[in-house]
Amino acid sequence: MARVLVVDDDPRFVRAIVRLLRGRKYDVESVYDGESALQALRRGNFDIALLDVNLPDIDGLSLLHQLRDEGNQTPIILLTVHGRAHEQALGLRLGGDDYIPKPFDAEVLVARVQAVLRRTAGGGPSSGPAERPPATRGDVLELPAVRIDFTARQVFKDGVAVRLAPMEYAVLEYLAVNRGRAVAKEEIMLHVWGIERRASRTLAEHISRLRRKLGDDVIVTQTGFGYLIPAAPTSLDSVTTTP
Repeated sequence: MARVLVVDDDPRFVRAIVRLLRGRKYDVESVYDGESALQALRRGNFDIALLDVNLPDIDGLSLLHQLRDEGNQTPIILLTVHGRAHEQALGLRLGGDDYIPKPFDAEVLVARVQAVLRRTAGGGPSSGPAERPPATRGDVLELPAVRIDFTARQVFKDGVAVRLAPMEYAVLEYLAVNRGRAVAKEEIMLHVWGIERRASRTLAEHISRLRRKLGDDVIVTQTGFGYLIPAAPTSLDSVTTTP
């Protein structure tokens, strides 16, 4: 049973979300301010958090930034009544795994929670185990300067471990196991977030963060098609001819 932390200063909203998620067999706790959320998440015993951006003491974006800076990678879905594009982009750049503007449909919230949990160890109560296409090369993929260990779910650049948020890793992993194929943005959204919809700013922000961490040449944009990790050069590519 996945454990969910709900963080919001509106008691009526919290009660409604707790009732909804408990009805779907989640183990749910709730707090009403940022300091309490910070302490709860530092304990490290939650599988996911729903975090309101507008809290009375510590705003949600600052709290998220502090957690990620401490190395806390608990998946976090941000909630806000505004839904402004620049705020959403900032939240995703800071390490948020998804962003839901209020008000939202209950089924959409549950679907988003399940989609995020699918990409983390243990999965959600309705999602089953995380799905991953089989990798090659003994579950390790070597790219120029980047090494992906699919078993350990770790990424290294020039031999140094790179800290990725769960959804960043999920995007990278899906592109990696489809190396050499241009993957449509909608396909990535469906596989990673579990929602069949048009590509959104969410995906673009995750790609941008991966490029900042791993290098601009790891993930290539194929205009009109999607994204890809280029295939490894064949032996013929390295052959030179001499007169």
